[in-house]
Formats: sequence, structure tokens, C-alpha cells
Amino acid sequence: MIAQHSSAAPRVDLAEANNSSWAARNPDRPVLASREPLTTAQKACAKAQRASRKITSQQRKEAEDMLNSAIQQMLAKEAQKVNNIALEHGVTVEKVKKLMGGIKNYKSSHSAQLENALMHAKAEQVNKGEFLCDLRMLVKEDTAMQNLTEGEKQQYIDNLIEHRAMQNMSVHATNASAARDVQSTLDNVFKMLDSLAVQTRIYACVFASRGHVYDTAQATWFRTDNVMDFWEDVLQMEADEITRKLEQWACMAGLDKCETVQNMQRVCTRLLNSGLSTCFRRDIRINYASFNTAIKEKLGIDLRGWPEGIPFQSPTSLNDLNSLLKVRCALKDGSCHWFRMSPRQREEYNALLDARRKKGEVVTKPRKKRSDAGIPRKRKGKENLHRRKRARAPGPSMQAPKSAEFVCTSEEESSEDEA
Repeated sequence: MIAQHSSAAPRVDLAEANNSSWAARNPDRPVLASREPLTTAQKACAKAQRASRKITSQQRKEAEDMLNSAIQQMLAKEAQKVNNIALEHGVTVEKVKKLMGGIKNYKSSHSAQLENALMHAKAEQVNKGEFLCDLRMLVKEDTAMQNLTEGEKQQYIDNLIEHRAMQNMSVHATNASAARDVQSTLDNVFKMLDSLAVQTRIYACVFASRGHVYDTAQATWFRTDNVMDFWEDVLQMEADEITRKLEQWACMAGLDKCETVQNMQRVCTRLLNSGLSTCFRRDIRINYASFNTAIKEKLGIDLRGWPEGIPFQSPTSLNDLNSLLKVRCALKDGSCHWFRMSPRQREEYNALLDARRKKGEVVTKPRKKRSDAGIPRKRKGKENLHRRKRARAPGPSMQAPKSAEFVCTSEEESSEDEA
């Protein structure tokens, strides 16, 4: 029996609720506090500040007017110079302005800086036991790190880039440290998704599980708003059940597999076929034997960035693990990818194939000839195909059906009577 509370909360009619403001329509959200009325001293101080800001604004306006006047004079001189250049070289003014008005439409990427590289090198020297401020001081006091040549600077930066790449590819030494990293990172991800849901009204759900039975990280799930109703209403599965099944799958048959030749062949084949299907927008498989004609010539699709030193063939034909790992890494990071050839590229490639055919070269690998070629063969299940498909004339048949029983003749009857 479920106990009922006597003091039930009164029902609020939405039509009679206070909808006058955004805060009233969201009573469960915090509200920014309003300002308190100013005192006499505060009002006097505010008045003095307004007078000071007025004077500062007037001075700023005068300075801006002087700057605008100087810029206008410079533009007038520049326009005169542009006209002179256009007349001198016999081109239009618009062309000169277009050549002069180049705009940088890209931003520099964040890369390793020399200061960080020097601090990293100093941290390696002092066994990483110093604080950030101490490292900066040690770098300034080290005479060997002053007045560096361009080659030495680049060497420090390359060492830092290599160290960062090694950190990204490294694993935790213990399960406890891995579990702490998982929890910390997931907490940051959950906070970012919560903020994004409030700002943009998106729906997101995350399922996370350990990848091995010896891992100590706990399986968990996260949702924004009521997105979990989708799993319950559409798929009739609760979030805890999905997480439990995910954990079972990950620990038994998930992605925690050894990098064997068979697994890498399977992964590379799947990446190549899925990439080709995505580029062609249709389910298609690669014909490696006739790739030049069946894929490049017919479909106008080519593969760019295949690792050097590895012959282009089916991954199932590659038995070297290092070669398979290179192909997998190239396919995953995008350096090896499918692309559609331009019309000009297709014309040039087709002309090249035609020239090779005229020279007598074999462009397409010929199919293997059957050992019984030229000999008529019966097809299985098609002996009586024409008899089954023959149309029957309408109405009763004019020919009587043949009996399968034997009919005795007169001689046989007489012999039986004498016996």
C-alpha cells in the first residue's frame, strides 16, 4: 500500500499562472538580483563619474575626428596614385584595386611555441619537479637557451611536438589512474553538454563503458532534458539496460582486440568499402583486379594517399602486419581517401588508357578461361524451363490423356483361358 501525503501541493492552472516575464515563466531557474537604490553619497559620486566620462567622450570624439580626417586625406592620395598607375599601365582602376585589396581569409593554427618548448626542455633536465614560474626563471637564467639559432629553435619545437604526440598515444600505467582520467574527462564532457543544451536547446545522450573486465571504470550514461524518453518510447529499452548490454558487449566482443593480421585485414577492408560507398553514394565493392577500368574509368573515382612502398591490392592479400597498420592509420586520419575525379582528370585518364590500348597493352586483367569452354553445359534446374512456361490453350484438351497402365491383348487373354 502506497502512503499518501495529506498536504498535497495545490494544482496551478497554467492559464492563471504569472506569465508576465521570462523569470515568472521559469520559476525553477535562478534570477539575477536587481540593483539597490543609490544613497546620497553614491549619487554624488555617480554624478562626478558621469561628468568625467562626458569629458573623456568628448576628447575621444575629437581624437577620432582627427584620425578620420587623416585617413580621408591618405585615401584621397591613394586614389590619385591608383588612377596614375591605371593610366600608366593601361588597365582599369577596378583591377588595380582588386590586386591591392587582398584579404587573408584564414587564421593561423595553434602550434607549438618556442617558449613552451624551452620550458619543456628545462622540465626534462630538472626531472619535472619544478613549478611553472620556477621553470620560466630557470630558462631565463640558462645561458645555453639564449641567442639560439633557427635550427636550434626548430629542434626544441620538434621535441615538444614529439612529446605531445607521444602523450596522446600513451596509456595509463594502472587501472586506478585510468579510472580517474575517465571520470574527470566525462565530468567535463557532461558539463559542456549541459551548457550546450541550455544555450542551443539540443538533445544529447552519452553511454560510456569500460573496455575490459579488469578495468575499474564504471559504466554510466548521461542525458540532456528528457532525451531518454526516446529510448523507452521508441525502442522500449531503459538507459540502465542499454548501459548493461554495452558493458557486456565491450568486455566480451568489443573493440578491445589484438592487432593481428586477420583483424587488421578486416578493419582495412571495411574502411575502404565504406569510404567508396560514401563517395559514390551507393553500396559498392572494390574490384581490385580491374580497378583502373571498373572504378576509375567507369565511375570516375580514385584513391589518393595510398601509403608508399605498399602495393595497391586487397587488404586480405596483405600478410604483413606493419603494412596493414600503415594502411589503417592512413585511412583513419584521412590522408588516404576516395575522391571524385574532375571532368578534365577523367578525360586525361581515358586518353591515357586509349593510348595504352592502341599500343597493345593489357589494361584490364583478363578473366581466367574455363577448362570446359566451348562445350555446351546443362544449367541446373532449367531442364524443363520451356515446358513449364508454355501457355496452355483455353478450353478442354482435344487429346485424351495417356494411361500409365498396361492393356492386355487378345492373344494374352486366350493364353490365360487355356491355362
